[in-house]
Order: sequence, then structure tokens, then C-alpha cells
Amino acid sequence: MLFKFRNTSQSGFYLENYKFELLLQTMKPDKIVQLFTALLLEKKIVLIKKEIGEIALIMQSLITLLNPFKWNFVIITYLTNELADYLEAPVPYLIGVSTQIWQQIMYMKEYGEDIIIFDLET
Repeated sequence: MLFKFRNTSQSGFYLENYKFELLLQTMKPDKIVQLFTALLLEKKIVLIKKEIGEIALIMQSLITLLNPFKWNFVIITYLTNELADYLEAPVPYLIGVSTQIWQQIMYMKEYGEDIIIFDLET
């Protein structure tokens, strides 16, 4: 007997049709598990990477992995200096930011310990 998971929802990406190559090339398996656990626990997560274009794809890969659960919180694929105040939001979020912008933001303010920061370059 063959079992196959199929996403029957009309919105979102199909899990069996989605490529996770960029996520798997960027992060080690233990870090993916840590990040996945943080998503399941609805934490505040910041992803930092030089190539900002890749962050959106990595974020969508992580959200797709949550299937059949859904991420119903804030998603910002590119945080700018003007949006830096969103890091103080009292709700869970998944935010992507370039390394250069992150250094500028951290130079201006310090943020709480409840933010989980994943530097995808190191």
C-alpha cells in the first residue's frame, strides 16, 4: 500500500512540488531543525544574509515545511531601516534582513533576548 501526502488546500505551495535546494545548501541540518522548532514555537525570528534575494526563497521554504500548519504571523522578506521598529513587535514574526542593514540597525538600537537571530552566512 502506497501513501502519498498531498496538500489539498487551494492556496500556498504544494509540498511535493516545492524545491528546498537553497535552504539545504545554505543551512546545516541541525540549524534547519532549530529554526523549524522556533517556527513551531512561534518565536520572533530574524534571518540575516548578504544576498537579500535568497532570503525570501529560504523563508518560503521554511513556511512550506510547516505544512499542514500555517504561519499566521508577520512576514517581512526585506527589512529596511525605516521598518526597524517592527523588531519590537509583541507578536511572533519571521523577518529577513541583509547583513549591511542589520549592522546599521544593531548599531542604533539593542533588542531583547526574545529575538532569535540566524546569520545564514556563518
